[in-house]
Amino acid sequence: MGEFKGFDPNGFMLLEMNKFNDSRDFYESVKEDIKRMSVVPMRQLCSDLSKELYAIDPKMNLIPTKMVSRVRRDTRYSKNKEMYRANLWCMFMRDKHQWENFPCMWFEFYPGGYSYGVAMFRFDATGLAAFRRKLTEKPEEFRKALKGVEITGAELYLDSFKKDKPDIDKVDKDLRLFYNAKNFGFTYYSKDMSKLIDGSIKEELTYAVRAFTPMYKYLSEITDELVAKGE
Repeated sequence: MGEFKGFDPNGFMLLEMNKFNDSRDFYESVKEDIKRMSVVPMRQLCSDLSKELYAIDPKMNLIPTKMVSRVRRDTRYSKNKEMYRANLWCMFMRDKHQWENFPCMWFEFYPGGYSYGVAMFRFDATGLAAFRRKLTEKPEEFRKALKGVEITGAELYLDSFKKDKPDIDKVDKDLRLFYNAKNFGFTYYSKDMSKLIDGSIKEELTYAVRAFTPMYKYLSEITDELVAKGE
């Protein structure tokens, strides 16, 4: 697979046209162009980042064809029956079919912009309890991870339990928001599509991945601890 050089801007328009037409016949007529201008460059970008990502987590799924989303939507369990999407994303995470309670990093582009971030992924009650325990035991480590995320300009999103956890007073006030979270993540948004076209998004993502690494590792260590304990 060749080195990432950037996306063809015509690919963005073609994805939008394909979504608008919502037709299998139209998709078949433009499928190879979509692949060449959007899907293949996204896979190349994943491939170029794989060495960096492997150093962070050797258990991460780093097969480009499995990291990149499909253009055709799975509508079986959705009320939205549109067949195609105008956005593409790649996920930097472990195989979701083999692991539970693990974090992820990602990159996505969509009409008029792109985003990337780091977040919890599929943390269940056991994983959240382990996270709260670690937050109590290693608050400074989490604060350092937060600083790494904040320098990228990524914005926090968080979903909290309606009632505070009974033992929430175990942690300092500045961390109680996270202690009471069902899930949380950080996302950076940009409308500067030129970086996707000239290829400089690769350098930006490399910087972001490094900045996100302490948070990713903080969360992935919870996964490994649970596995080691047989939980």
